[in-house]
Amino acid sequence: MSQRWTIDDLRQIDVFQKSASRELEALLPHVYCRTYRKGQVLFMEGDPRERVYFLMDGYVKLERLNEAATYQYADYLKPKQLFPYSGMFTETYYRHSAEALTDISVIYMPTDRFEQLVSRNATMLLHIVGQMNRILDLHERRVQEIITPSATDRVLNTIHYLIEDLGERDADGVRVRCPFTTVELSRISGTSRETVSNILSKLRKEDILQLDARQLVTEHPEYFEQASH
Repeated sequence: MSQRWTIDDLRQIDVFQKSASRELEALLPHVYCRTYRKGQVLFMEGDPRERVYFLMDGYVKLERLNEAATYQYADYLKPKQLFPYSGMFTETYYRHSAEALTDISVIYMPTDRFEQLVSRNATMLLHIVGQMNRILDLHERRVQEIITPSATDRVLNTIHYLIEDLGERDADGVRVRCPFTTVELSRISGTSRETVSNILSKLRKEDILQLDARQLVTEHPEYFEQASH
């Protein structure tokens, strides 16, 4: 990635596609590029909300802890996404922590510069509202699917959510290039690690799902669509 961004580079990002060249030209001196290694933290929950990020390559996890400092909520980001949406225009501090799940590259800019630009640009504002609505809809369905007394259904519905949110279609079916461990899947689905391991083993034997340290692949995404209904 070029370390000095241009107007054409910014227009690769959806939210900037229809912005006036003069607006982007004024923004460029405040645009910075950076890479993070897997496991590095971009910001912590409660830090001043000083930057808006655009994930260009790799995967990021947003996480919130409860008052006992135990796991409460997590969301996962794939390339070409702006983050964090949560708190935009209203919050002074980050609501989540952000961790690189893989090696990543991002661009970032000061929050106030970005929000001032958006507030003057109706097209950008509508784009952001649309993305927020998409995220809200996805998360509502995630909650509806995962809140079920059946541990098996919770695991299958969690995989369906990850496929829907992060999956990329290719010749082999649907591929999620974000690494997920059995521990991570158990935390998302609210089940034990043993339950997740047993279900994954069954799915592998039936050639429905392949999961390793780097990615999740299924040739039968319809299996998880059916499981979620």
